[in-house]
Amino acid sequence: MEEITLPVALTCQNYTKFSTMNANHNAHLLMKDIHMNFSQLQAFIALVDTGSFTEAANAINLTQSAVSHALAALERELGVTLLERNRKGVVALTPVGQKITPHVRAILGQAESIEQEAKAAYGLTMGKLRLGNTLCLSPSLLASVMTCFQQQYPNIQMVLYEGTTQEVEEWIENNIIDIGFVPLPAAGVDGTLITTDELCVVVASEHQLHTRRAMTLSDLYKESFIMPKSECSLRFMEMTGIEPTRIKSAIRYQASDSATILAMVREGLGITLLPRTMLPAKLEGLVTLPLEPSQQLQIGLGIRAHEMTSPAANLFIRTAVAWAQGQTSMLAPVAYVA
Repeated sequence: MEEITLPVALTCQNYTKFSTMNANHNAHLLMKDIHMNFSQLQAFIALVDTGSFTEAANAINLTQSAVSHALAALERELGVTLLERNRKGVVALTPVGQKITPHVRAILGQAESIEQEAKAAYGLTMGKLRLGNTLCLSPSLLASVMTCFQQQYPNIQMVLYEGTTQEVEEWIENNIIDIGFVPLPAAGVDGTLITTDELCVVVASEHQLHTRRAMTLSDLYKESFIMPKSECSLRFMEMTGIEPTRIKSAIRYQASDSATILAMVREGLGITLLPRTMLPAKLEGLVTLPLEPSQQLQIGLGIRAHEMTSPAANLFIRTAVAWAQGQTSMLAPVAYVA
């Protein structure tokens, strides 16, 4: 049999290196042919968030035609369809569109952080802050901190997102928002404790236990609950020590609005568990009772990672902590660690 000798360039030792160099060269040539820009990426994300060409155009201050052209150019550059359109102009993500969306959000978020860092080097505090808030937390906390922040940094635009705890955590993880108010501990985010709130029981003024100094776990097991229509209900009831297997059967009614919940409690349809700061200043026909033992709800600001936090988000954390330290009634101050 005739012996075959491979050229040096194709021996086993050199083949991997040769192939890798060739693959990198081809990838480089491919990337040279792709000319994405931030306007295209911004248009794409605006369409993802709004599902409408008209609303997307309003969100990023472009014409509807410009948004349409930006998306078409991006899809042409990438060679794939990212969004499906229908006759009404409503859009939906394709499978490949879903895969690239987190990467696009990350690019735009980092670009915003780079711009903020560059401006900060010249003593300028400008940019955008995407802020999330959990619906089961006190709206007064959000409003007060936002007011302080706006007064100190008027050139930073705040964009507010509201949702459930799970939604806010997912928005942080997927770069949809920069920072968000969440109960702590929160899944998948780095949290900074801002304040605490007391979980309390609300009963009708005619309830048989309304004269009690506090409510125990054994007392709660005898009651039916009217709770918020969110995953916060589960968190609140677990904090009391109620067994998870008994929570579902203990909830008689659920409502989205706290005013509706309190009205139903007032009529004697059940009792509820709510953070004290979620309650109005005057509770006509209602009595609030602490839990025994007392249950404190930790409230913090969640971010994806401290090392990747934008300057605006860091300033918001500092502002929130400073505001909490200035409260003498309902808030427990904490020290901020940079």
